[in-house]
Amino acid sequence: MKSILLILPYFGKWPVWADAYWLSVAKNNTIDWLIITDCEITQDHPKNIKFVPSTLLGLSKHVNEVVDANVPLTPRKFCDLKPAYGDIFEEYTRGYDFWGFCDMDIVWGDIRKFITDDILNQYDIISSRKEAISGHFNLFRNSEAIRKLYKEIPNYKSLFEQPKFMWFDEHIVTDYLQEKQHNGSLEYSIFWPKILLNQERGVDSRQEYSLDKWLWDDGKIFEVKKNGALDEVLYLHFINWKKTMKSCEVNVADSPTHFYISYTAIHLKQHSNFEKWKNTFRNLYDGYYVRLWKKQNAQKIRTIKKRIGNYFKSAK
Repeated sequence: MKSILLILPYFGKWPVWADAYWLSVAKNNTIDWLIITDCEITQDHPKNIKFVPSTLLGLSKHVNEVVDANVPLTPRKFCDLKPAYGDIFEEYTRGYDFWGFCDMDIVWGDIRKFITDDILNQYDIISSRKEAISGHFNLFRNSEAIRKLYKEIPNYKSLFEQPKFMWFDEHIVTDYLQEKQHNGSLEYSIFWPKILLNQERGVDSRQEYSLDKWLWDDGKIFEVKKNGALDEVLYLHFINWKKTMKSCEVNVADSPTHFYISYTAIHLKQHSNFEKWKNTFRNLYDGYYVRLWKKQNAQKIRTIKKRIGNYFKSAK
């Protein structure tokens, strides 16, 4: 079995769903996690997580020396550095066949079911996204060339040195690999034929404000279809729910066998039919895609409101 280390720098405060995250990590006990953090390390954390206490200031000098750039390090800026993790944290990756990066706004399913040894034997770079590098889960063969891959991008230093997030992990590296793949100069084999995680309207990681749609059951994550059928995915990435999720009933010490993930909470029991009906009605006027449309058309909405207001003023 090929060995895997997933690397996650995390600074600030553990999210409300942390125990659900720990439990889903624990069930993937043939994979290791490295978490560099300034958060308090809990006693009940899974054995397959190695925590490294650190601070942004303490890590900054090491990062800049390795990548040979003056990176204005912030929690958000770490996303640009993800493709360099194998280089930055090389002392921890030694002995592993693959290293990778991931996010914290995730509940993991059965990783080995989707990332098999057959795939690991054949490919050097493995993504959960279709034809793109995935910032929330991506694996790289632990070789010198791939650890230094980010340095092949001519302007990587200037991108690293920008204070704002430059989408280096996903857009920049994806464009670079696709161009080399197109002109036949790519030296690495890439596995990215389909979306392996949750998706909505053909796009990964999108979630309407749903209740009880996702079920974690003994190490596997399922989308619960309207007819009750279960569709298994690699993991649930709930980027849209980080602000709406307010509670988590899961306690990793209790090791529950299953739980549900909704946009407001992670919970052990399903909502009532009445609660689901109310939520469906609410989504008609205040759902995720309604809010997204309002945000994208904010200026048009303000203009229309102003015209209506001016009309009524002139009509008086």
